[in-house]
Amino acid sequence: MRFARYFNALRYAPRGRRLEVARKIRGAVTKEPSNVAGGYCDIGEFKSFEQFEIKYRILAAELGCAGKIPPPGELDFLHAMVDLDDVRYPGGIGSRDYFFLTALVSILAPRRVVEIGTLTGFSAAIIAAAIHRQHGSSNGITVETIDARTHCSIDETRPIGFEIPELIPELASNVRVHTERESDFLRELGTRDKFGLAFIDADHRHPWPLLDVLRLAPHVQGGGWIVLHDIQLGTYGRKAEEAGETLEGGMPYGAEWLFDRWPFRKIRSFHIGAIELPERKGALVPFALNMVEEPFEVTGKAAKRIRRALYQSFAELI
Repeated sequence: MRFARYFNALRYAPRGRRLEVARKIRGAVTKEPSNVAGGYCDIGEFKSFEQFEIKYRILAAELGCAGKIPPPGELDFLHAMVDLDDVRYPGGIGSRDYFFLTALVSILAPRRVVEIGTLTGFSAAIIAAAIHRQHGSSNGITVETIDARTHCSIDETRPIGFEIPELIPELASNVRVHTERESDFLRELGTRDKFGLAFIDADHRHPWPLLDVLRLAPHVQGGGWIVLHDIQLGTYGRKAEEAGETLEGGMPYGAEWLFDRWPFRKIRSFHIGAIELPERKGALVPFALNMVEEPFEVTGKAAKRIRRALYQSFAELI
């Protein structure tokens, strides 16, 4: 391991464990192969309801569930959501992306999902409804959704997650909203290896998506999947700027870099994609160290805080 990496591990690892963590990081880097043969599949966009059923079958086969078909009520629910598109708040997940999210949740049928980045709660409602169609009504809490804010950035008069009871009133109690929290909040829930799936749609600036993945990894089952939204946001922003368009808020590359460079199995569908966690979580360390060396899109004091948090997250993986 390069000296700079070892030094940073000593500098940023949790106090009282710095030498231990630095040694484990060094061991993880030495043990893991430099090139990992991860599978990649691009199933394309979900452009219509007719395509939903076709791509559902393709995705099911890719996930080892060949022959699985959408359960009763799946398409009816999606029709109802699409009918709301003209009156929905801007900035949320679009139909082509939530078709993929619905299909993935439906096929994998996890009993518990964690989401980072709640906003209006639309995607949390999509996930909870898909779980319900697979497991029925006696599920208890099926979705834990976490957001750093208390009120929506797109409408400061509305609380985070306000759409959940509006969209799925009969399932609203299955979703638990945690505000003023970040992804490390899962430690407080005591949910190690309890989640079958995670969805990240929060701060896309590098290295926030990486930090969210590393924090979630101990709590998602080995071989489980993490869904990333906006995995072409940086490229889209660059093309828009080249065309002379003015963009608000920037178009960061964090989620895009993370997905494109993920060394393990992954599946893409236009702006959304899923990455599979390795069975042994320590295998993430070499990849994460390489990503940490990329220039941060987060700056100032926040960048220093995130760098420390990244190295601290390694302690939970090894």
